[in-house]
Amino acid sequence: MYLTLGLTIAAVAFGGWRMLLPGADSASSDVTDGVSSLISTTLQASFTAGQVSLDAQRTVSGSYAGAVVRPPLTLVRADATSYCLQLEQGAVLQHLAGPGGVPVPGAC
Repeated sequence: MYLTLGLTIAAVAFGGWRMLLPGADSASSDVTDGVSSLISTTLQASFTAGQVSLDAQRTVSGSYAGAVVRPPLTLVRADATSYCLQLEQGAVLQHLAGPGGVPVPGAC
């Protein structure tokens, strides 16, 4: 959570500085794209951390069931061969059906 907050503050600070430069109209679009990219990267990192925890659980017990993930992730379902992680942060709701899935919008 602190990493997300820190990266968001850094992106906003960088964007504000860029708006002071000539050609600020295009800079605004660049900032929006940069913030979107930053959010996407942060979400992917959260899912990756959850997948690592689930893989460790399966290695130890032979099942994804009973695994623990850290907020902001929620383990919606887990059994011997599959799982579904969900991340809700503000207006963002995404899920990842695994193993081997990718984050997609919406609930599990």
